[in-house]
Amino acid sequence: MRKILIFLLILGAAFAKESITVFGASPPATYLLYSIDPTVISGTNYTFKDKELKYLNQNMNALPVIGGWFGQGKTPNFETLIKVNPDLILTWNYKNSFKSVDEKLHSLGFKTLGINIDTLKDYVSAYQTMGKVLSLQSRTDKLSEYTQNVLNELEALRKNIKKKKVVYYAEGIDGLQTECYNSIHADLIEYIGGYNPHRCENKTGFGRDRITLEQLLLYNPDIIITQEEAFYNSVYTQNKFQNIRAVKNKAVYLIPSEPFSWFDRPPSFMKILGAQWLGNLVYKEIYSIDITKRVKAFYELFLNVSLEDVEIKNLLEGKE
Repeated sequence: MRKILIFLLILGAAFAKESITVFGASPPATYLLYSIDPTVISGTNYTFKDKELKYLNQNMNALPVIGGWFGQGKTPNFETLIKVNPDLILTWNYKNSFKSVDEKLHSLGFKTLGINIDTLKDYVSAYQTMGKVLSLQSRTDKLSEYTQNVLNELEALRKNIKKKKVVYYAEGIDGLQTECYNSIHADLIEYIGGYNPHRCENKTGFGRDRITLEQLLLYNPDIIITQEEAFYNSVYTQNKFQNIRAVKNKAVYLIPSEPFSWFDRPPSFMKILGAQWLGNLVYKEIYSIDITKRVKAFYELFLNVSLEDVEIKNLLEGKE
């Protein structure tokens, strides 16, 4: 902790000016910056889609697209990065995978800061750290406090679960890809007290383990969640899925994904809301919250967006 404080003091001295510009080296880092203050972002990782821009500052697509380290083997456009020349590059210290990235950036003369945002708990301290770096502590204190309060609430509610429900995360257009129970791509299932039946060790950060239909039938989940619209739109009409408990009980749900996924790919601060949504979905009698009010409050605080009830209903139902 002492080393971090010393680093922040040195960084603060280096940026003794009115404001600094920061480039997020991957979408999770960029999203974190956006939730604090979009104006500090010097460039984006990709061109935002219209459905994302609906909830974002319209100026985001006016920024240079630099790219970044995300997906499988993607790297930034170094020529653009050097031209933009941000004061700081924010990297995500996921399992130390950005060590070589930091070394590369340092060799080009850039200052970097690695941030830990692997778990929901990490966001509490991540906001505090970034508040000091950006001199926006009044803003980040609110985000950190909100996050901690939600985590405290969810932890208390989770203790009331007597029998865990089996929740399967369906990926791919056929729904036969999924994530290990301890993967960062599916950790909300276990976090809210659900049981992810895919009990394996996460071999790579990318995930997307392929399973067979027979495995899925054996898992026989109570609830299926998915981000794949093609799978969601066809699951009730495909005969091969009809004997699965979740399908028989009409308990297949599309994960809200605007402006960023509430659950996964890429993981982001939106998971703080996603945990509340998923808990209310899986254990409605325990997580008996007013999800409409929660969504409204979250979007106002983290995205500076005021939503009407009909817009929230559309978000929850996956309608653009």
